[in-house]
Amino acid sequence: MKHFFKILAIETIIIIMVGIFPLLAWGKAYWFEFICAYSISLVNAIVGYFLVISSFSDTHSDFYKKVYGGMLVRMAFVLGFTIFMISFEYVQSIPFFLSLMLFYTIHQWTEISGWLKELPLRKVQTKG
Repeated sequence: MKHFFKILAIETIIIIMVGIFPLLAWGKAYWFEFICAYSISLVNAIVGYFLVISSFSDTHSDFYKKVYGGMLVRMAFVLGFTIFMISFEYVQSIPFFLSLMLFYTIHQWTEISGWLKELPLRKVQTKG
């Protein structure tokens, strides 16, 4: 689990280093959109990681219920948050949506690679 948070911290530093110059050059007006998109994507990845890791030792049906049910709730929350922020004009839709998709892709990659490193080290529950 420490490895996952270490990777997220390194990723955040890289995103800041790579993104600071374009943001300062032509994106100053959109800093709130970038921060909101990054935050919602980060929380989504952390919750998804914990759902998979914590339910891995459960029975297959409980594992799938937690993972897919959690995925449904997380996707509904991200969609609802996005619609809310855009509808009430807290954010500009195009910069927010594009940055959300970029950060979402990066964080999903990190979440899945974190599972792949963590899950082989765990024992699988078998019937017997």
